[in-house]
Amino acid sequence: MNATPLLLIPLLLASGLQARTWTSADGKTLQAGFVSATATEVTLKRDRDGREFTLALTKLSEDDRAFVAETLAEMADNPPAPAIEGEYAGLVTGDWELAEHGKLPYAFYGGASLDGSRKYPLVVSLHGKSDNNENGKQIGQARSFAKPGNYKERPCLILAPLCYQPHGGTGGGWDDDPGEETLDLVKDLVKKLPLVDPARVYVVGYSMGGFGTWHFLKEEPRLFAAGVPIAGGASGVGSLRSMPIWSFHGAKDQVVTPASARAAAEELKRSKVFKYTEFPDAGHGIVGQVMGDPLVHEWLFAQKRG
Repeated sequence: MNATPLLLIPLLLASGLQARTWTSADGKTLQAGFVSATATEVTLKRDRDGREFTLALTKLSEDDRAFVAETLAEMADNPPAPAIEGEYAGLVTGDWELAEHGKLPYAFYGGASLDGSRKYPLVVSLHGKSDNNENGKQIGQARSFAKPGNYKERPCLILAPLCYQPHGGTGGGWDDDPGEETLDLVKDLVKKLPLVDPARVYVVGYSMGGFGTWHFLKEEPRLFAAGVPIAGGASGVGSLRSMPIWSFHGAKDQVVTPASARAAAEELKRSKVFKYTEFPDAGHGIVGQVMGDPLVHEWLFAQKRG
């Protein structure tokens, strides 16, 4: 037997239930919002002064008693999602949050409606070469994962670290300290944020971030389930034959010529989980084309580390 109606179940007005007119058994009316109820009582918040008070259901009209019963039944069928726990839970707000991990600045996104009892993919997004040193400006391509339509289909957690200076402009990029600190942060998130599915951690990067994607996959093949390097290449990738990778490049790229991407594709040509797409008429700026393609997102989120 379902005993839920016998419990006191709170329902905040912010949940969408607006104030309504309540009628007592003797015909008096009251404009108030529903707060909570039990099988015998209801707590209301009066519109006029915000005062909360509790009434016996027997003092209300038949319609009001029916409304309370329906509300309790609906709440029993749709219980609130468990709270999000862990050291990084405060970053899951439904907005981009800015923080630091040691010296590494980063932006983080997690939808406000994520269920604390579930696990979600973690997408690591690596930006290209830039003199920017302001946390938040590096989000760029990562926004494609947070777009409402896409996020509804593929809810996830998104990490966009900043390759701070001088590493991001004239230094070693993601092969240097910011890369090591990002990998350390990813491991920390997997360990301390229960929402993260350790079997679905992905890395995506453009230009310098494309090289960084290859670097991350080679450095930590057991940490990542898949990668999407865009306009970036690598050598010595034969060890990644079992890693799902979809590499993209523009044939007319004059900033990062496709030679290294082609070389990586040649090394992995016998892999059954590697894909290489080269756009014949495209130059370096292909990140929007790639990240705007739903098929790329579908492919990425289908990958899972065994």
